[in-house]
Amino acid sequence: MGFLVLTLQLPSLLNAQQTPPHDISQVDKAPLGGAIATPLPEAQRKQLMKYEIPELAGSEQALGSQLIDGKLPVPLVDYVAFEAKVQERISIFQGGLAVVSVRAAAGPMRKRVILPPDALKNYLNSLAPIAAIHQSDLPRVRDDRRALLRVYTAPGQFIDRTFDPAAPLPRAFNSEIAPLRDLLRAITEDRTVTNTVAGYMPKEGDELVSDDRKVYKVIRVTPSQIVELRCESAPKTIYVAVKDLYNYFIGTTGASQE
Repeated sequence: MGFLVLTLQLPSLLNAQQTPPHDISQVDKAPLGGAIATPLPEAQRKQLMKYEIPELAGSEQALGSQLIDGKLPVPLVDYVAFEAKVQERISIFQGGLAVVSVRAAAGPMRKRVILPPDALKNYLNSLAPIAAIHQSDLPRVRDDRRALLRVYTAPGQFIDRTFDPAAPLPRAFNSEIAPLRDLLRAITEDRTVTNTVAGYMPKEGDELVSDDRKVYKVIRVTPSQIVELRCESAPKTIYVAVKDLYNYFIGTTGASQE
């Protein structure tokens, strides 16, 4: 049987208020074949302690149900881009909930985060002038490249524009959409506030899906907050500090075993 102790120091965007301790019931199910985050460029991997994602400053984990008064939050913005074999989508909802879905060769990725009120306001303000952008001024979509930006102006009412995401865009439109694209990138690269394993307090018997898509069962938690986890598909045991679990695991079982 193999034994491995994992330690990794990464900067965290989370503080005590943003990572309330929670049990396995509030850890998201890992998507089938899912990825934890977009791999960082080599230069950033070598300087992890300097790596920051300012777009997510002040954001909070989206734990559990996000219903508002028992109803689904109202959609505010949708952005979907298809290019080659990659599909990216970010949707922003009432209350600051931002949901990202990515389908690519590395595997599907689904993430959620709660944006702070001032950031939400800034994103919506940047997109407000969309009505002044004429569809005819935007580069036409291609068979292998297309994008859609939809901004909701009222319940059931919206303005949308389609375009080629790889073509040069008019300056005014690019200024509107650039912050949203930056937010999409930030969420896909983040490993902390968008990962519900951060803040998770493990208990014996819990099951987690690792970044390499293997299922591990929690065997015990030592008094020094080291977790012993045993792989369900290989004779392998690993030891990870509770505070570092989010670096290695993307969620709990569920979709991963469907």
